[in-house]
Amino acid sequence: MSTYVILLRAVNVGGNGKLSMADFRKILSALKFQNVETYIQSGNAVVDSDLPAAKVGASIAAALEKLTGAPVDVILRTHDQLDKLIRANPFPAEAADGARVHVAFLSAPAAPTARAALDAIVEKYPSRRDRYHLAGDHIYFHFPEGAGETKFTGKALDKAIGAVGTGRNWNTVLKLHAMSKRR
Repeated sequence: MSTYVILLRAVNVGGNGKLSMADFRKILSALKFQNVETYIQSGNAVVDSDLPAAKVGASIAAALEKLTGAPVDVILRTHDQLDKLIRANPFPAEAADGARVHVAFLSAPAAPTARAALDAIVEKYPSRRDRYHLAGDHIYFHFPEGAGETKFTGKALDKAIGAVGTGRNWNTVLKLHAMSKRR
């Protein structure tokens, strides 16, 4: 039995892709995942399953597309992966304010050209003072002025990194880690 942290992209954000967490829990339970638990309204869950990660992600994506009528990106991580990610945080002092440090979880490792594309975003908006640290299939961000106006978002970010990503603030990362640890 494996524990998976499920991260959905673009649900309940700006009125698009509405999915109640009650409906999400029902879907996960109907898919026969065990110990289903969701966290806040942005598409986070922790489940246990005997299935491999690829099958877990594919079955959730198919069920959500059937429900919503549109594709929903599903990204999975294990407790051990979150544990390593937390220990490797390049912004530990800044993470004391968990709303200013974020992690973008990527669907695949970033493209070889990602660093140059991310640097270009930083150079284009120097007044933002946003910083990033690319680490394979995730990116750490420090947003000194908060995440509300960052340029590291959406399709521009996907294009820059060559993968689909979904971001969570440090507080959420820590909460999901704690939820997955209790298993």
